Amino acid sequence: MVMLRRALLLGLVLPAFGACSSSSSDGGGTEANNPLARAGELHGADTWKDGTVLTGTVTIAKDATVEIALGAKVSCAEGATLYVAGTLRAKAAASHAKITCGKWGGLVVNSGGLADLEGVELENGLVGILAEVGAQESRFAEGAILNSLKPFVVRKGSKLTVTNVKATTPEKLAPGETSQADVEGTLVASRLDYDAHASEGISVRPGGDLDLSDSTIHGVNGADLVSAYGAKKVKLSYSTFKGSHCGIHIEPSESFEIDHVTSESIFGITIYGSGAGPNTVKASNFTGSSAWLDFAGENGAITFEDVFTTGGELLNGGPIPPTIKKATQPVADARPR
Repeated sequence: MVMLRRALLLGLVLPAFGACSSSSSDGGGTEANNPLARAGELHGADTWKDGTVLTGTVTIAKDATVEIALGAKVSCAEGATLYVAGTLRAKAAASHAKITCGKWGGLVVNSGGLADLEGVELENGLVGILAEVGAQESRFAEGAILNSLKPFVVRKGSKLTVTNVKATTPEKLAPGETSQADVEGTLVASRLDYDAHASEGISVRPGGDLDLSDSTIHGVNGADLVSAYGAKKVKLSYSTFKGSHCGIHIEPSESFEIDHVTSESIFGITIYGSGAGPNTVKASNFTGSSAWLDFAGENGAITFEDVFTTGGELLNGGPIPPTIKKATQPVADARPR
């Protein structure tokens, strides 16, 4: 378990296929003792009913399709990990299904794999959902990812769509642990409630693309709630950010669009470098106990229009900000719709 945690935190993540039991869907000795236990590689069609147990590393092979039943509670042994090289589905919005374990690796969608999950709760995983390079476009809706160090990880070239989801990170971290969602591919999220506690929120890495709408990202004395480091594009709309060092933090990134957001943090928005764009900030509210705008670095053209602010700008020796067209009162609909 310690090795698993270290690999995850170093960005090595979990191996594509664990060196685990050689049992197949007939279950070997494990399933012979418990018909609801699953271990090793699974083949063919399977339904996980209430009481299903994942033992060790479980891989849904390329030729397998697994359905999680309505209301099913799936448990697993500590240190288990679920890999999806085939298809994992659930239609459980009417009665949530759960995968709940004391502490486990989480759900990893491998190259060629597909996860289409509606109404599922994932608890206590080191990762919530990880979409590996080459994974099919996956979906997670009407569910929850609870107490996960990395609720979402999207690798280069992969895409994950998240709709109406609650995500929480641990309130306290063990020594050496870090917590944040990593986006290297494409994450499209709407109606997301993300509690970062005192950690980072969503970090968009080089080449990453984030489209976030109608969402709330919050923390308690947290770090940056949405940060972009070399991102391809960041689009934030009709969302709120509060309780952190920076609500929004832009390092050199190709393009950003911020529309109808409210950011209440020590620094409402930090812009330390932007590309050719388009780069726009409009119809938004920014408050900061230190500054509403922390501006530095080299930036392409930025349009600030209809922006309500409290406090001033912090320049840090950087360039003078472009013309800022300010609103005379808070933008009332700069929040989730």
